[in-house]
Amino acid sequence: MAQTVELRTRKIDIAETVDVLVCGGGTAGFAAAAAAARAGAETIVIEQLGCLGGLGTSGLVPCFCPYTDGEKPVARGIAEEVLVELARRMGVEVEYDWFNIHAEMLKKLFDDMLADCGARVRFFTKIVDVVASEGHIEAVVISTHEGLKALKAGVFIDASGDGDVAAWAGAPFEVGDGEGRMQAPTLCNLFANVDWAEFWRHKEDGEMRPDQKLWRAHCAEGSAPIDEWHLAAGVLPCGPSIGASNAGHIYEVNCLDEAALTQAIIEGRDQAWAFLEWYRANVPGFQKAELAETGAILGVRETRRILGDYVLNFEDYKARRSFEDEIGRFAFPVDIHSSTSEDRARQFAEKRYRETQLGRGESYGIPYRCLITEQTENMLMAGRCISTDRHLQGSLRVMPACFITGQAAGVAASMAAKKPGGAVREIDTTRLRETLTGQGAYLP
Repeated sequence: MAQTVELRTRKIDIAETVDVLVCGGGTAGFAAAAAAARAGAETIVIEQLGCLGGLGTSGLVPCFCPYTDGEKPVARGIAEEVLVELARRMGVEVEYDWFNIHAEMLKKLFDDMLADCGARVRFFTKIVDVVASEGHIEAVVISTHEGLKALKAGVFIDASGDGDVAAWAGAPFEVGDGEGRMQAPTLCNLFANVDWAEFWRHKEDGEMRPDQKLWRAHCAEGSAPIDEWHLAAGVLPCGPSIGASNAGHIYEVNCLDEAALTQAIIEGRDQAWAFLEWYRANVPGFQKAELAETGAILGVRETRRILGDYVLNFEDYKARRSFEDEIGRFAFPVDIHSSTSEDRARQFAEKRYRETQLGRGESYGIPYRCLITEQTENMLMAGRCISTDRHLQGSLRVMPACFITGQAAGVAASMAAKKPGGAVREIDTTRLRETLTGQGAYLP
C-alpha cells in the first residue's frame, strides 16, 4: 500500500474568471483559444511552457503531416490560415503535404494570431488539480510563484494532450494498448551548418533520401550506432542551413510517469549526439553539421484517450463514415509507432501505416460527440486525447487534425458558455457546423 501525506485543507484565491478556459497551448489549444475568442467569448489559454504550439515549437517536430485527402485540403479553417501565413513568413511556397516547420517563426505566428483574436495567454502555468462537483467543473487549480490559485470559467477545454483535466474531473479513459504499453516517443532536434545543396545532389530520382538509404544499409550490416531501423522522417530542411530531425525512438516508456519521461528525454539527448556523429561521418552535406538544440519536450505520441459520448473507431475509419454532427474530416493513415524495439513489432507498425492509406479523395468524419463526455457538463476535449479507439488516435494525433478538433471545440465552447451551467450537450450542432463552415472548415 502506498504511503500518503495529509494535505491541509485551505481556500485559495481565484485569479480570474472567464467564459472559456483552454487548458494546454499546443496546436489544439491554440486553435481552440483563437476560435473561441473570434466567436466573442472571453478566453484564456494556459500553457506550462513559454510558447504556444507544443510539439510543433517546443518539441521541434520538423513538419506538418499532410493536410489533404490526396486531392484537396481537408484541414482548413485555422489550420490552413496557419499554414499559409507560415509559408509566407518563411518565404516558401505553400505545401499541403509534409510542410517543413521553422519553429521560431511558428512561435511568433501563434503569438500574433492570438493577440489579433483577443485571446489571452498565461505561460509558465501548470494545472495541478480540478475542482468539480456532480459533473460540473468549477475551476482548475494552478501552480504559480505566489502559490496555488484557481481559474474559473463557464466552459473548460482539455487540450492538455494527456487528458489531465478530464481524467481529474472523473471522466473514464483508456491508456495505450490497454496493457500499459504506449507508442514510443521521439526527441526531435535541430542541426545547423547543413549544406542542403550537397545533400540533394546525392538523391537519385525515385530513390529514398540519402540519409534514409544509408541508415538502412548500416542497420542491415550492424554498424548503425543505434538499433533503430525506423529513421522516421530523418533530418528535414527548415532553413537555408538548418535541419530538423525526427529520428529514432525511446522504447517502453510510460509517458504518464515523470520518472520514466525524465529517463526518456535523457536517452533522447544521447541519441541526438549519436545521430550527429553518424550524419557527420556518412551523409553528404553534414560534414560540418552541429547539434544546435534538442527539443524542450519529448515527442510523446500517446497517453490517455478520454471515453466520450462516442468513441470513433477503426470500423468508422475503414468505412470512411460520415456523421450528422461531424465537425471536420481527416485522411491521415493509422500511424501507431511500435512500443518495443522488437523487430516484428517495428515492421508491423510500418506495414499498418502503408496498408491503411486512404484512396485519393477519401476521408472520414469526426463527430462532435467525440469532444464531450457524459461525466462533465461544461468541458470539451481537443487534440490527441479526444474520444477514439487506439487505431483512430494513431491518425488523429497529428497537428493538422489537432487544429481541426481545437477549432471545433473553441466554437462549441463559445456557444455553450451562453447556456446555464455551460452545457456543451445543449448546443445546436447544426449551427456549430454552419459556424465552422463560415470560418473555412471543410464540411462537405
